[in-house]
Amino acid sequence: MKKALPIILIVAGLAAVFVKFSFLPQIGNPDDPAHVRTSDYYIEHSVKDTNSPNYVTAVIVDYRAFDTMLETTVMFLAGLGVVVLLASKPDASARIIRPRRYIERRVHLGTPAYQSVNKDVMIKVLEPVILIYAVYVLFHGEVSLGGGFQAGALIGMVYILDTMVSPSTVSLIKLPKERSVALAGAGTFIYTFTGILTLAGGGIFLEYGKLPFPMSFAEKHSTGILLVEIGVTIGVMATIITILNGIMERVRFDDDI
Repeated sequence: MKKALPIILIVAGLAAVFVKFSFLPQIGNPDDPAHVRTSDYYIEHSVKDTNSPNYVTAVIVDYRAFDTMLETTVMFLAGLGVVVLLASKPDASARIIRPRRYIERRVHLGTPAYQSVNKDVMIKVLEPVILIYAVYVLFHGEVSLGGGFQAGALIGMVYILDTMVSPSTVSLIKLPKERSVALAGAGTFIYTFTGILTLAGGGIFLEYGKLPFPMSFAEKHSTGILLVEIGVTIGVMATIITILNGIMERVRFDDDI
């Protein structure tokens, strides 16, 4: 019965998903309410309602701000789940992956098989550029393409490059697993705290125009969007780092990557 229970739960979960699919709007149907009323309202009123010329930003962090906050929370819980699942750490020597073609050419395990300009020079040149671009994507996301999710992914990519491509050099970002989990939680908290500030200003949750700051309505709205995007950036970046740290602590790859 214990072996059959997981299978039963999986089948029941899949059945529930397919049943829910039958209630969703048909893809490509122009007569669906979401395509007739909701989309038209966003296009016609987003600039006036949100003071953001970017429709995507207006929808994600204003009209659907609460939903986006929960998405950020889910990412944080995903990183926390990785830490919990990979918390047990038996003998690491039994899990070392050792590519046979490199073993004989190594001085000792864990050292790169060869040195290259791409690995040891170009990566260190590209990483600061990626970080600068991530900051640009974050601050420019309100008026153009970009935002917190993209900026957080870019910063997380820098950590991946440091950890997996060029681990023998000095890292730009050093963030152990314990701190990355806390940082992911801090990103989610920044998002939530922005909503609390709007409540303190007499508005509803995440009503950026009610932030208790001595600014105009448009400036308050832009500030609220920026605070939310910063929280998302920190949450995405820290979650990526947490998942990578959890995996790398479980398995050590003795390769030249």
